[in-house]
Amino acid sequence: MKLSDSEASPMKAVVGELETLRQSLRETVSQYQKRIESDIDEVQQVVSRDLETVKIDSGKLRDLRDMLTVLRHAQVKSDKGRRKDIKKIEGIVADLKILIEHWK
Repeated sequence: MKLSDSEASPMKAVVGELETLRQSLRETVSQYQKRIESDIDEVQQVVSRDLETVKIDSGKLRDLRDMLTVLRHAQVKSDKGRRKDIKKIEGIVADLKILIEHWK
C-alpha cells in the first residue's frame, strides 16, 4: 500500500528533522570536546612549566599529589559512552583547574 502525499509529507519532514538533530548532536559534541580538551591543555601547560624545576615548593607539591590522586582514582568507563562518564571527566578537569588556579 502506497502512502498518499499528505501522509508521506509528515514522514519526510520527520526524517529531515532527525537528520538535522543528528547534525546538531555532532556539532555540539565536537564543540564540547574542544572546550574540555582546551581546559586539559591549560592544566598540562601550567604543570609542564615547572617540569625542569629541581625544587618544587611545598604548596605545589601538595597540589601535584592531589592531582595524581584525582587522576588515578578516576573511574571512567569510556567504552559505555555514558553521559555520567563525561560528567566525571568534566568534574576532574574542573578540580584540576582549581588546584592550579594560584600557580599562574
